[in-house]
Amino acid sequence: MLILALFATGLSISYAQGFEPPAEDKAVVYFVRPSGMGAAINFRYFDNDQYIGKFNGAKYMRYECEPGEHLFWARSENRDWITAELEAGKIYIVECKAQMGGFKARVQLVPVGQEDAKAMKKIAKLVNKKEPVDITEEELAEMNAELTEYIQESLEKYETKFKNERPVLHISPEMAYGK
Repeated sequence: MLILALFATGLSISYAQGFEPPAEDKAVVYFVRPSGMGAAINFRYFDNDQYIGKFNGAKYMRYECEPGEHLFWARSENRDWITAELEAGKIYIVECKAQMGGFKARVQLVPVGQEDAKAMKKIAKLVNKKEPVDITEEELAEMNAELTEYIQESLEKYETKFKNERPVLHISPEMAYGK
């Protein structure tokens, strides 16, 4: 009986972190790196013209935002882009995959739906085990000021070149986790 009680307590603790829903009028996107590949390399993340954070290794970032249309992108040796249509009160997941690059890891953003059981298992294990990366308002303000020119140049390249070179992956409202 004691073992059963300890097991049940352990389960509730391990799932206590888990996927935290957004405020009722917001959406939340989890940017997740479940693999340790390219662990030393930070990927920087953006929501359209705003820097929203960075992290390396097998970690994740929880980003609460306004519902609606978004252009998320990440920077490493390359830049990768993903569009999104987010609904209020919903959770969305983007797997941030590290790939071999010329000098450092390249980044690829991939939307993950609940039907992708293999990816969800790896992601849930990470989210249930670790706290999200913490980004302070001060760091966000400092980096947004520092990267203003780079962000504008990147968005211009997206509009004039990147979105026409290959299909850009998309997060649709029905891809929400825990519908």
